[in-house]
Amino acid sequence: MAKNNSGSKTPSPGFVLPGLRAGVEMALVGIIVALVGLPAQEPLVLGVVLLTALLGMTVVLFWAMNRHMRKWIRYAQGKPTRTSLFD
Repeated sequence: MAKNNSGSKTPSPGFVLPGLRAGVEMALVGIIVALVGLPAQEPLVLGVVLLTALLGMTVVLFWAMNRHMRKWIRYAQGKPTRTSLFD
């Protein structure tokens, strides 16, 4: 197990809570974009709205994966994995 400089064990980052958080964030982005743009009647505008929602959800997914990978890297280095609320 990785150790930090003080000799105490650092907790390993989990997968369930970050996965749930990423799923909720992705759903919120998709719902917000859909609620703003779905009243559109034009098929082209509707396609742009759905594409924007998909791209927004993809950005949130990769942002969450990057955040989780950083925590695992810090865990492997023996550093604290809790840096801040939004990290």
